[in-house]
Amino acid sequence: MQTFILSAASSDKEILARLGQSHESRLADVWCALRRQPSGSNGPLEVNAKPNVFYVRDSAGELGAVDVLWGGVGWEIGASPVGDKPRWPGGTRVFSR
Repeated sequence: MQTFILSAASSDKEILARLGQSHESRLADVWCALRRQPSGSNGPLEVNAKPNVFYVRDSAGELGAVDVLWGGVGWEIGASPVGDKPRWPGGTRVFSR
């Protein structure tokens, strides 16, 4: 997995344009990353208030953003459709293959 850190707030579409063809991850990639840092230990995922974002296709083939955030006592996981709002703050880590 490759890591890209946003220098400024960016929309999904802006991020995907920067990443090019290698933007997609698999849900298994997210799972493996979480297993490597089960207690919020140091590693490739941020364990502060900044999100970690993976772009994953769902079972219908739609691309979505899966974000994981360390909440102090465990990982919080969310998913949303890809949009064009500038919704990811600077400092967000984006993972791709």
